[in-house]
Amino acid sequence: MLDMRTIVFSFVLSNLICMLFMAVLWKQNHRRFAGIEFWVADFILQFLGLILIALRYVVPDILSMTVSNAMIIGGTVLIYEGFEKFLGQRRFRLHNYLLLAVFIVIHLYFVLVLPDLIARSLLFSLALSAICIQCAWLLLKRVSPEMRAVTRGVGYVFVAFILISIARIVVDVVVHPADDFMHSNIFEAAVLTTYQILFIVLTFSLFLMVNSRLFTEMEKDFTARQIAEAALRLSEEKFSKAFQSSTDAILISRVSDGVLIEINDGFTRLTGYSRTEALNTSSFALSLWANTEDRTMIIKSLKEKSRITDRRIDLRAKSGKILNCLYSGEIINLAGGDCILSMVRDVSVQELAEKILRLRLILWEYSAAHSVKELMQTALDEIEKLTDSVISFYHFVQQEQGTLTLQVWSTRTKAVFCKAEGEGMHYSIADAGVWADCVNTREPVIHNDYASLPHRKGMPPGHAKVVRELVVPIMREGRIVSILGVGNKPIDYDDKDIHIVAYIADLLWTIVSQKRANEQIERLNRQLERQAMTDHLTKLANRRAFFKKGGDEIKKSHRYQAPLALIMLDIDNFKKVNDNFGHDEGDAVLRRIADILNANVREVDMAARLGGEEFGILLPSTKTADAVILAERLRRAIEEEGFSELNHKPRMTVSIGVATSSADMPGLEALLKQADIAMYEAKRRGRNRVVSLDDG
Repeated sequence: MLDMRTIVFSFVLSNLICMLFMAVLWKQNHRRFAGIEFWVADFILQFLGLILIALRYVVPDILSMTVSNAMIIGGTVLIYEGFEKFLGQRRFRLHNYLLLAVFIVIHLYFVLVLPDLIARSLLFSLALSAICIQCAWLLLKRVSPEMRAVTRGVGYVFVAFILISIARIVVDVVVHPADDFMHSNIFEAAVLTTYQILFIVLTFSLFLMVNSRLFTEMEKDFTARQIAEAALRLSEEKFSKAFQSSTDAILISRVSDGVLIEINDGFTRLTGYSRTEALNTSSFALSLWANTEDRTMIIKSLKEKSRITDRRIDLRAKSGKILNCLYSGEIINLAGGDCILSMVRDVSVQELAEKILRLRLILWEYSAAHSVKELMQTALDEIEKLTDSVISFYHFVQQEQGTLTLQVWSTRTKAVFCKAEGEGMHYSIADAGVWADCVNTREPVIHNDYASLPHRKGMPPGHAKVVRELVVPIMREGRIVSILGVGNKPIDYDDKDIHIVAYIADLLWTIVSQKRANEQIERLNRQLERQAMTDHLTKLANRRAFFKKGGDEIKKSHRYQAPLALIMLDIDNFKKVNDNFGHDEGDAVLRRIADILNANVREVDMAARLGGEEFGILLPSTKTADAVILAERLRRAIEEEGFSELNHKPRMTVSIGVATSSADMPGLEALLKQADIAMYEAKRRGRNRVVSLDDG
């Protein structure tokens, strides 16, 4: 039988060596990898626990039994925590510490209350297995496939610990060990020896795992460095390509003297200087700066901020043309000297696009409150600004008829340059000047030397002198609908001018067409509304219009406490006219009476045919007495009218009722009823009279 005390002491010695190895491992790698300090703590606790076991019978049982085993199990919990941190899991496993606490309590019970070596042995093996299972699962399953190649060896060691612990549990249950640990059977001695061997194997496995991970990460670092170097080379290639192919001007110049070290093709296109002319020449010698103070301010800003973005500057091209540009730059170090990496962008095109966009919005908004003519004239004024022209016109085209309608000239054209008559005229396209060539060619035309044109025609008296011109046709559904022309730009017109004028001309036609369509719809709506509110025969307001206005007027009367009078008028014996002379003669009577009513009422009043031979008159702000006077005047006028339309010229009379609203009158219907009652009272009294209920 093996001597257990000797085995324990040899375990203590081997554990001491393993602990020293682990301390070296921590010292070399603790700054690179987390968690190794937990492994060192585990090895220390394992070492102290084994010393207490070796001192059995020398120290109290609670130290040699419970405290020693608690240190071993607690150290195993710590090594698991170390694995978590080493692998970047960083999870706090509270249940393991609860397991340790339960283990200590139960172990104390089987030491102090009910001493039982078998129970303590089973408890130790179960607790150790529980922690080792977690370690094995973490190292073999929970890690990524890439990391598993690093942790697999250590994971297998913990699998071996689990198997030995399970075997020990089975044997302890089947074959009872001795009551004294130091006098255990050969199996217990073999188990302890196996634990010792596995502990040594674990130490070297941890060394290998750390070194393997270190090698892997070094390999990753090396690969990453290679990738970074390749990316840097690619970046340099991309920078070089971007530098040369950029549409913006890019240049590198020395801070000290402004000498150009490198330029791209964009610089040569912008300034007109070739690489030979620009390189190794200062920006001052090239007269690039339209204002030399701009460079001074840029250098000052760069020294303060190292970088500036989108600063407005003016540069001078080789031709002498001043370029409006946006400047961005930063200070870089090349060959030990400070240089400026500059990017210059010509923003004239961008600003032009913004102006066109603003003009688009302005024209749409302007069209809402102004006439078509005002809209077109405003558009021409703005086009002149965009193209630096001084004259412009807009003509409608009737292509099917082959004629032009002269419509609108710009404000400046009419005020300063052109006094010729012609607005609204129609004449043949064939008789128009060379500016109408665009109708025949169906394409924009440019005449930059107008005087040299052999087929040009003479100008009418008062017409502006033309030096150069650009005219574009506006097409819709395959036909020309209008043309827009500009003229007398200080320099030649080009394709850029064509694009500007064509775009605005097309937009203007769209807006004008939309506005004209809307105006037509509004006219039709007003016409329909008038028809819906007008009596077809007499052209007076109809019953619907009468009630609509009457409702509004009675509300005003109540709100402002102003009088409102109503006259009801009915033609006496009108049926006899229709029966004796026919309906055509009756209609003539109705139309004539309507004329008499219109001739005697104010603009604020409303005369309406309410139906048949019945008429009503609304009289806002009119008292009863004034309404009666008007009613009497109407009665006499109708009575005295000869009605020449009728063959027998019969004498026509009317019965009239007058009523006035009061504060307590609920609405128009009540006022109308009062007037109706008064009118029938007039008929009852013998017709051809005026009756007002207010007069009694």
